[in-house]
Amino acid sequence: MQPDLMTSIASALPVNERLVGAFEVGRALSDRREDDADVPPDRQPKVLVGHSRPGDRRRGFLSFLFDTATLTDPKPGPVKATGDPAARVKRQKKNGRFFGTWDSLAGQWLAAGQPHAETGVITFVALTEGNLRFVYVQNIRGSQTGRAVESGACFPRTALAWTRHRAGGRKEFQFGFGDGSWGTLMVPQDKEFLALFPGTLTHKDPIP
Repeated sequence: MQPDLMTSIASALPVNERLVGAFEVGRALSDRREDDADVPPDRQPKVLVGHSRPGDRRRGFLSFLFDTATLTDPKPGPVKATGDPAARVKRQKKNGRFFGTWDSLAGQWLAAGQPHAETGVITFVALTEGNLRFVYVQNIRGSQTGRAVESGACFPRTALAWTRHRAGGRKEFQFGFGDGSWGTLMVPQDKEFLALFPGTLTHKDPIP
């Protein structure tokens, strides 16, 4: 990761939190199944408000050509958020992207990982000694200065029960929580992520 990005991430943390590492996340691309992990628009946090720049509208339209992690505007799909234990068993067997309600820990995690912004944004999860904190950094192409940065939702590290590579050859990872829910995000720099979470399950391991 670029040193200036790490500096930006660290600057958004409370003074009592020490940055251990960070990894970039983005929404997992939808395949229109009932267990897609697209967050409803009214659940998306609005971030970096007031920091748009000339050309942001055009860059947002073309972002899918350059950087999948900047796809921050999911379209409403057939998502069925549920806490039904029977549905959990079904989604375990089908290797589902999401199980839980939108108020579950996984639902809140997915919402934090799919922000809405009027400017280019890169979403990171900052790993500190006690927390996992979302940090939003303005994506400024062709410049390394003047990035806006904002801290977002925070989860205790103890809330994350397991991580799992969802499918071989794809950079999608499932994040499982102590309340039994799980959600999937894309992790473009998967080697950085696996260095921070060496116990990550493979796609051949069953969902816990």
